Amino acid sequence: MVSIIEFCLFLDKKILEIINITLSNNLFDNVMPIIDKREGFILPVLFFWIFSIFRNPTKRKKLIILIPLVIALTDQIGYRIKKLEIRERPWVRNVHINHLGGHGGKNFSFPSNHAANSMAIAMLFYNILGKKYWILFLLAFISGYSRIYIGVHYPGDVLAGFFLGIMIAKMLIMLTLKLEINLVKYRQVD
Repeated sequence: MVSIIEFCLFLDKKILEIINITLSNNLFDNVMPIIDKREGFILPVLFFWIFSIFRNPTKRKKLIILIPLVIALTDQIGYRIKKLEIRERPWVRNVHINHLGGHGGKNFSFPSNHAANSMAIAMLFYNILGKKYWILFLLAFISGYSRIYIGVHYPGDVLAGFFLGIMIAKMLIMLTLKLEINLVKYRQVD
C-alpha cells in the first residue's frame, strides 16, 4: 500500500514533468528564465513599490516599512528552511528535466523563496492598497509557475512557498493592525 507521502511525492514529480517537459515551448523557454534572474524579479517589484509610495501618500509609511520587512522576513525564514536540505532540486535527480535556471543550491529546493516572496508581496499590497491590486496574485502565480517550468522547483516547493508567504504576510498584517489599535488607544488617553 502506498502512503500518502509517497503518493504526494509521486504526484509532485508527475505535475513537474507535465509543466516542465510536456508543456515546454519556445516562447516560455525564453520568457520564464527571465524571472529567475534578479533583474527579472526584483526590479519590477522595486519599480512598482516606488511608484506605489509616490501614488499613495496616505499609505506611504506602511508601504515604506512593511514591503521591505515582509521580503526580509520571508526570504530569511525560507532560507533557514532551505538550509535543512529537505529536498534536492528537480534537475539534480531527473536528467529529463529541461533545466533553464541557475545551478546554485542543488540541495535547497524546499521551499521556493521566489514563490514565498511574490505571494507575501501580493498579500501586503492587496491589504494596504485594496482589492484593485488582485492582479498581483496572478503575477505571484506566474512567478511560482516559472519556478516549475524552468526545472528549479517541484510544485510542492512552490505551494509551500506560497503558504509561507501568506502566513508571514498575514502575521505582519495582524501585528500592524494590533499596533495601530494600540496607538489609537494610547493617543486617546493623552
